[in-house]
Amino acid sequence: MPSQPVDQVIDEAVRRPSPFARERGLPILVFAGERDPAGKAAETARRFRARTPYAEIDAGDFRDVAAIVERLAGLQGMLSTWVRGTLLPPPRFPLTQFVLWAWGRRGNEIPDAGTPPNPVAKRNAFGLWLAEWRKARSRTGRVRRSMADYVGRAMTTWIPLSGLAAYGLQSFVDGLTLLLWGASAAVALVVGLVHAVLLIRGPIFYRWFRRAPFLPRERGESVIEYAVRVSEAGPEQVERLLVAALLEDLRQAYQRRIIPWPGWGRDTYPVMRLANADPGTAGRRFMELVNDIKAGTGQRGPLLIVASTTVAPQAVPARPSRGREEDLVALHRAWRDRMRHTRPSPYLLVEVGPEKRPDPDGGVWRMLPVRPLAYWLVVAALLALPLSGAVVATVGCGAELTRVADQCVGVGPLDKIAPHPLVLPVLRRIDEQNAQIPFGAKVFTIAYVGPLTTQPGARFKDGQMTAVAGELAGIGAYQASYNRSKSDWKMRVVFANTGQDFASARLAAESVEERADRDPTLTAAVGFAWSREEVRQAVDVLTRANLPMVSTVSTVGQIAGAAGDRSAYLFRLAVVDDLQITATVHWLEALGLVEGAGRKPPVAVVWQRQQGELYSADLKELFLQEYTGVGSDHAFEDDASLGAAMEQACASGAKVVYYTGRADFLSSLKRAWGPPASGAGSGCWPRTISPAPSPTTWPRTARGTTRACRSSR
Repeated sequence: MPSQPVDQVIDEAVRRPSPFARERGLPILVFAGERDPAGKAAETARRFRARTPYAEIDAGDFRDVAAIVERLAGLQGMLSTWVRGTLLPPPRFPLTQFVLWAWGRRGNEIPDAGTPPNPVAKRNAFGLWLAEWRKARSRTGRVRRSMADYVGRAMTTWIPLSGLAAYGLQSFVDGLTLLLWGASAAVALVVGLVHAVLLIRGPIFYRWFRRAPFLPRERGESVIEYAVRVSEAGPEQVERLLVAALLEDLRQAYQRRIIPWPGWGRDTYPVMRLANADPGTAGRRFMELVNDIKAGTGQRGPLLIVASTTVAPQAVPARPSRGREEDLVALHRAWRDRMRHTRPSPYLLVEVGPEKRPDPDGGVWRMLPVRPLAYWLVVAALLALPLSGAVVATVGCGAELTRVADQCVGVGPLDKIAPHPLVLPVLRRIDEQNAQIPFGAKVFTIAYVGPLTTQPGARFKDGQMTAVAGELAGIGAYQASYNRSKSDWKMRVVFANTGQDFASARLAAESVEERADRDPTLTAAVGFAWSREEVRQAVDVLTRANLPMVSTVSTVGQIAGAAGDRSAYLFRLAVVDDLQITATVHWLEALGLVEGAGRKPPVAVVWQRQQGELYSADLKELFLQEYTGVGSDHAFEDDASLGAAMEQACASGAKVVYYTGRADFLSSLKRAWGPPASGAGSGCWPRTISPAPSPTTWPRTARGTTRACRSSR
């Protein structure tokens, strides 16, 4: 008798190793000796019933092995009963229950089948019985809980997978984020339910019968035909198949699959106490079959049997492989296969005498359920992450965009950006052209970087949006023309919203950079229409990302680089400010204005002072540096201060007012000058102020710049 208490030995055997360690083999722990002390030693296993699947069997109370298996793993089996302390669903026994059902149909009368029964009629009868059996089982509470368990396992597999697929496909289906996540949820639901049905009805598990060590299912044999053959087999073969199926069900219940499976959370092995396992009893036969199958086939189904008997079992010695010389090759292959599966006998015999009773150590065995709780936390995370990801991706600005000043900025789908009505039609047209690109075609992607939205309640921004619509119309027209050409390559356009007035241009550029990191087809960016500090920062971001840029109408020289270094990745379409100033100064100094103004007239520069604004101040500084005549500057910040700046300009004695502000203030400029006024500068995108100036009514106007009103920003 070992020196440790019996419960300590069982404790060591029943504890499951780390999830990342190999499974341990379990013994058949047999206490042999007088009935009373041996029974009390085996009774120690009862202490573990609150923390692991547990069954008690009296070997003499059952007529055969099938009855014992039914008591262990049947519909109301003891091992398939939920144990509260495990915090996990109990093991399921689809293989065992199928064999029990098929064996239970032996001898059933088949009406009008003849003698012997017609095989077709017999198959039809078994098919009908199987359907009725499944229907009757589905009405029981335990089977319904089993169905819910399988549905949960399937959903915790397919919801994360579909969420991961939706996340990965976002970059290929711009503009369809909401539809994509909705489709992923629908796919997860449908595929998950199909998977659950296959688990509930058994086809996924029934594949094991094809490699069963006893009565294997033949190639091309249907489940019904296999059930017929099981019902016609001999009792010894079926008993072996039943025990092998029981061990396989337990192995699968404790299996650590790549999908969420309760086997990851099970921290204790099931325990079976087998009392009075004396020779000649069904319990003794069951114990011997478990020993033979584990030793002969290598089956590692986790079941700790704690038995008591008056006569210790004897392990059957292995018989040598024998045969004729002409069969030597086949004999060697069979021997090699047998050796690969052969295991030592699992018997662990403990002799108990009247003076050597093991200490039963009363009480209930306790164990912290760390592993089951960790399993449920992982399952909750697998469900919560994709669901929360779907919410983030479909609610508000989604996962790709960032909300700034009530606008969704960055690279993202149109349904999340919610573009301004003036630019929405052309954006939709470009999006349609993107969708027309054939799947599998060679594609290069261009990112448009510009303001697609305005702040709620913003005034006088239609001009800005009209200009953006014009740029996009040109891009869309070129895309349509290029994609209709004979080139193998197709052009796709994505949209990076900078928000009103390019206020979030840097954030949009960072979003383009992130998109380029995961999308190798993104080759360039176009836009950058305003000369602002935020646009300069955006150019700097994409320069470090080695991404070529084309600026449509920005003109400030310092936009092109940071820290005095000019960006080699920025290409301009518009004339830069210093060349424009050279032309303006030449016009004022050499060509002169209208009669009475003369050459080199006094000029008052009215410029816009605003945080981040580069264009207006750059024109002012360059002009005052280049102009050799008398010049003064007058700053304004809003509509109210513009009027005061104009009054100061007029009072300065200037004959020419050079306005370098944005087009948003042209209406205020007109009010400040009165009806016969015009604006000068490059902020005039959609319109110029009318009526045109007259030399007789208002000599201090920039007639030439009014006519030269351009689209640079």
